[in-house]
Amino acid sequence: MFKRWLYILATSFTLVFFSEILFWGTRSFADFIETWLFYALATYVTLAVTAHFHVNTLWSLFLAGALYGWLTEGVLVQTTYENLPYSISDTGLSWHALITVWVGWYAVRRALRARRPYPAILLGTAIGLFWGLWMPFWGFANEPDVPPFTLAQMALLAGLFVPALALSYWLQNRLAPPSFAPHKIEMGLIGGLLLLQFLVTAVPAYPIALLILPLLFLLVFLGLRRHRQGAPPAADYLTQLSGRVRPYNYLGVLIVIPASLAAFALDQAIGLTPIPAYIIYAITVPAGFLLFILSFIKTWRSG
Repeated sequence: MFKRWLYILATSFTLVFFSEILFWGTRSFADFIETWLFYALATYVTLAVTAHFHVNTLWSLFLAGALYGWLTEGVLVQTTYENLPYSISDTGLSWHALITVWVGWYAVRRALRARRPYPAILLGTAIGLFWGLWMPFWGFANEPDVPPFTLAQMALLAGLFVPALALSYWLQNRLAPPSFAPHKIEMGLIGGLLLLQFLVTAVPAYPIALLILPLLFLLVFLGLRRHRQGAPPAADYLTQLSGRVRPYNYLGVLIVIPASLAAFALDQAIGLTPIPAYIIYAITVPAGFLLFILSFIKTWRSG
């Protein structure tokens, strides 16, 4: 159990990095620790679902990522219900499923497993450029009391969290269990905590959540159950993405630091903000809806 929870916390760090640090940073170390622990609950459920439904295709993984996204945005916080139907994708699908799970958890770990460091370096550079162009948006006049995000703050944020991100990948490769088999008591406690959070915070603020979230979870369940019935014989992604990684491949994670700082400095020098953020929103929010529909159709037809 102890080793399993270390694995969960390492995985949760990866997910919270892409879901929160990449999105808008953090206000304080204490806030990050609290967020990390809350995200560990959603991470646990997502890993359990990935193992149980034998998730081993990108389409089934997107459905698992949707579950993770709606757990974080529909249970831990309530953004799923704020601007319906737009908010169903933003950010549960458009960021958490697409960027956090598909890119941060799957694509990076797949690149790290390569024999050469170049796939990880190219992907890390792309992530850094994306981050550096996105982050100045949080200093753009969204709220008058939010000060502009500076290059010095960006350097501190990247310098602290990116090496820890590399460590989280290394720990996942070292600690991954042969099979992820969560204990029934653990699942009961975590499920109870998430249900309590949902009933105490989401439902009073948005009563429609009682209709929306169960329906979304039902679609995920139906798609994943169908996938499991006809899943390809390959191992699930928890097994596929684990194993030995050549140490120099982790340079692909560390290169996020200079790439993000270069993009941030360029953005500030020529005044791109808020154009990159608007473009990202315009692409990812519709893509979230489209990918969920395609994922459901693909998994249903494969069953």
